[in-house]
Amino acid sequence: MTKFQVRNKLRKAGSKAKSIALETLSIGQANVGQDTFRLGIRKASMNFMPTCFPKVLSIYRLGATVMGLGTVSAVLALGVLSPSASFAATIVNTELVLSVDVSGSVDTSEFNLQRQGYVNAFRDPGIQNTIAALPGGIAATLSYWSSSAAQSVPWTLITNAAQANAFADAIAATSRPFSGATGIGNAINFASNLIATNDFDGNRKVIDVSGDGSENVSSNTFLQTARNNAVNAGITINGLPILNDERNLDTFYTNNVIGGPGSFVIAANNFSDFENAVTQKIGREVALPPDETVPEPFTILGSLTAGGIGLALRRKRQQQEKEAAKV
Repeated sequence: MTKFQVRNKLRKAGSKAKSIALETLSIGQANVGQDTFRLGIRKASMNFMPTCFPKVLSIYRLGATVMGLGTVSAVLALGVLSPSASFAATIVNTELVLSVDVSGSVDTSEFNLQRQGYVNAFRDPGIQNTIAALPGGIAATLSYWSSSAAQSVPWTLITNAAQANAFADAIAATSRPFSGATGIGNAINFASNLIATNDFDGNRKVIDVSGDGSENVSSNTFLQTARNNAVNAGITINGLPILNDERNLDTFYTNNVIGGPGSFVIAANNFSDFENAVTQKIGREVALPPDETVPEPFTILGSLTAGGIGLALRRKRQQQEKEAAKV
């Protein structure tokens, strides 16, 4: 795991974890007794610690036993311990945003072909088996876009065939929210925000953009800036251009839309070819690269916990030295 991914995990969960911890501990007095602090740590741990990391609780208890802190020290130590996304978010292999064009150039029949393509892709046994083999599975959502964008299927955890079928059913139940111009830059900005604000933490973050036209809401510079901002945030953008009206749209996507590690374009010759193309594309997006290893959350947590306990002990020692100096 890269330093950027670690920082992103901490930033994503920090605020939420601290809020939960402080509320649970009900810290409002000048000092907190050791027994109260231990109890608060256990409650806070159960509130935002996933059940898949039972060893974490013993580490928190160890930290609480060692510490015996006053309010300020307790808050500071908990601030170091708590922000890990291992506590506040569900860890998955991939966060995937399906970003689908519903601009005016897409008629009702073509919209239905796109929607059904995504439905059938998630019902595909090969894709379901690939997802089931991923440690943590994936988290996926669907957004429709034209001039603006809207989330039409909420973030969904998919780890097995049943959940993949349920996600497919949710896509099938969506209706077209609007129609308008082709704002790919707006779509990317919207999808990036969906990733930044969800309750999942993926080793890979992917935006899957499909569409049948080039940017006409803003400039290509705006689009490239949206793409670059997403890539700088650790997101990979892949493209599925539909060459129905613009035969060189795949080149436009390559130059202006896709970006990030392993990004790629798979083109559909027309809307009738969309299902085949999107099945290939999603299959490739959810497949675990041969050289990728899933981050071990406990390793990250161990370093954070050790650092937190160390900080707490230093603060306690400093306080004891100050009290001894007064005597």
